[in-house]
Amino acid sequence: MAQSTTAESEEMHPGASQGTRVYEWIRDRIIDGRLPTGSRVREREVVEQLGVSRVPIREAFPRLEAEGYIRTVPHKGAIVAPMEAVDVAELFDVRASLEPLAARLAAARCASGVSGERLTEALSLAARALDVHVQGELAEATSDFHDELVDLAGSRLLQDLMLPVRGRVKRLFHLANTPDDRDLHHEHQELCDAVVKGQVERAGALALAHVEHSRIETMQMLFSSDS
Repeated sequence: MAQSTTAESEEMHPGASQGTRVYEWIRDRIIDGRLPTGSRVREREVVEQLGVSRVPIREAFPRLEAEGYIRTVPHKGAIVAPMEAVDVAELFDVRASLEPLAARLAAARCASGVSGERLTEALSLAARALDVHVQGELAEATSDFHDELVDLAGSRLLQDLMLPVRGRVKRLFHLANTPDDRDLHHEHQELCDAVVKGQVERAGALALAHVEHSRIETMQMLFSSDS
């Protein structure tokens, strides 16, 4: 079983290091819920499933922790990091500061002649995912759109600041995935239009409005029944 899993991982990610494959294997199971919040991520089980040594596992754990997927707890080891109301609220607070900045920088670069084609392509992929309604695909496509926006901003420092945010956002998109969320997709269309046209202030305002709309929808969906 372990050998076939490892072979499959190598086929899906040719040329990837063992540490990267371990990272992706654990990350994907956290995102889709096979490793639920609060559960332990046991090195021994990863060794058995992937047929790797503990070295690549210990390479993967710091990256998973930096991106918000796991948390190291004394006397317990690595556990799947919580996504409680306070964690999600903090995430939206950070997004409300950084994503409008990314949108403005991206729009400014487009205004100076940089192509926004990759952002437009990411939007098209999200539109297709919205149409086919395959579980998880819309969350992945939405996350990719946000990632492309940050990349288009062209700021290495912003990319570094967004690194721990990206993992949490990707996980949140899967937790609060609404397969027919056309309102939020329409907001992406408007945002993409402003960025590609180089409309700096409009892009920033639309990005902030999108984050705040997402905050309301997400908090209601995940925590409205909490006492």
